[in-house]
Amino acid sequence: MEQEKLYAQTYQKTVEVAVEKKVPYEKCEKCDRTAYRKAKEKCDNRKIQLEKKYKNMTTGYESILFLLTWYSIATTLFVAILSPAFLNDCITFFVTIGKGIVSLLQEFVTGADSFGQLNNGISNSIISEILYWLIIAIIMGILFLITGFLIIGIGYQVGKIYRKYCWDIISIMMAIMSTAIVIYFGEWIKSVIPINLIVLLLLVHVVYIGIRCYVKDWQEERGYY
Repeated sequence: MEQEKLYAQTYQKTVEVAVEKKVPYEKCEKCDRTAYRKAKEKCDNRKIQLEKKYKNMTTGYESILFLLTWYSIATTLFVAILSPAFLNDCITFFVTIGKGIVSLLQEFVTGADSFGQLNNGISNSIISEILYWLIIAIIMGILFLITGFLIIGIGYQVGKIYRKYCWDIISIMMAIMSTAIVIYFGEWIKSVIPINLIVLLLLVHVVYIGIRCYVKDWQEERGYY
């Protein structure tokens, strides 16, 4: 007997017994889970109501924000028209840009004309004239394509940077506030700093974009985004 007990204790096996796990609201097969369904239906209805309420609040907020932005822009433009200093600087700025474009076109024409002189070695006047205008058309087309691609590329890169770092309500308020300050205090600013107000406004935005880029990169490096 002692040997049998010792053998049973030494070579005993562990037997796994399957135990059914209890699931809430499923106490038996006949349960229709009425309480669970009612609770779930109540939760879903509450969720739908909160989503509608949030959507209405968001729509109202966006509408008010749009109206305030439109009012600020309209008021700023009206004051800009009535501000002699800002209006004169605005006219000077765009006239200078126009003169620069005209000068650039003249340089294009001069360069194309220089290349067009390559036809001087041709004795036939008709062929020489056709070749001259063909060379000018090709050179002008190449110059316009290069200039266009440069402008589009620079604009795309600037827009990409602005959209990544500055596409928010802070930038809108910054643009409105800086423009309003330049318009209202234009004469005082020009008495202190002899600079075109439009150029000053552009410089302010360049500095602002640089600061936003630095701050966001700094935050991304430290895991804030």
